[in-house]
Amino acid sequence: MTATITTAPATPLLRTALKLDGYATLPSGVLLAALAGMLDGPLGIPTGVLLGAGLFFVAWGAAVLYAGTRPTINRRAAGAIATINLVCALDAVLIAALGIGDLTTLGTTLLLVLAAGVAGIGGLQFLGLRR
Repeated sequence: MTATITTAPATPLLRTALKLDGYATLPSGVLLAALAGMLDGPLGIPTGVLLGAGLFFVAWGAAVLYAGTRPTINRRAAGAIATINLVCALDAVLIAALGIGDLTTLGTTLLLVLAAGVAGIGGLQFLGLRR
């Protein structure tokens, strides 16, 4: 049995959405990891969670940027990236809505703003896949 990787020439929208995602996520992760100790109090999120999220965002941003800069974009990878973005956005909304943890008002607001941005990027990625 052989596996087939589905590729297609990338639409400008898909390529741009993937690159925008990577260029936003990677440096955000660096800042989050570097400032985790300072942000825990104002956001109500433990330092370890912020540090772990920041390091994950660095790796995720690099992977998404890599996917978006290939000469031919792997459609399965792009679909997985878009799906994960939408699931993460929904997860963030649920965390905020259910009051999970000790989020401050600033932490809740930031989480919801980030969820909106991630959902928007995921939506653009799906739109780019459909073209």
